[in-house]
Amino acid sequence: MKNINDLVTGFRHFQSAYYGARRELVDRLAQHGQAPKVMVVACCDSRVDPAIVTDCDPGDLFVVRNVANLVPPFETGGGYHGTSAALEFAVRCLHVEHVIVMGHARCGGIRALLGDIRFDDGAGQFITPWMSIVQEARREVIDDGSSGDAEARSGLRTGGGAYLAR
Repeated sequence: MKNINDLVTGFRHFQSAYYGARRELVDRLAQHGQAPKVMVVACCDSRVDPAIVTDCDPGDLFVVRNVANLVPPFETGGGYHGTSAALEFAVRCLHVEHVIVMGHARCGGIRALLGDIRFDDGAGQFITPWMSIVQEARREVIDDGSSGDAEARSGLRTGGGAYLAR
């Protein structure tokens, strides 16, 4: 597990090794801005970084990460809309050509949705309403009845990529 000193050391390593070896790329992005062709909506899980798992360079992907890689339904009122703002910016300003919703196995958000993670002492006041976006998909998986086995429900458990909110 990394501590803050390890992160500072890692940043210094990035500056000397990565930036030094790719200075032209980094300078070009800084001077001319980004023009990615792909947007990825990914889970914020620390085990799954879209750029790492797709072997991309800086500037290749426009990424928004949230719990369980959900795309919330369109609405104009109330609250903050981080994922919606990122989608709007990627599509309307950056003109990305592809939007990928990238899920993963053993997602904590999906585990919370399925009741595998319980909250005590007021915890869950944000995750519970966020995960309600995919309650219908949860009901479909539970009502399917094909198997009560948690691993058999992996279609939903993989992060909900196939279960976009309607």
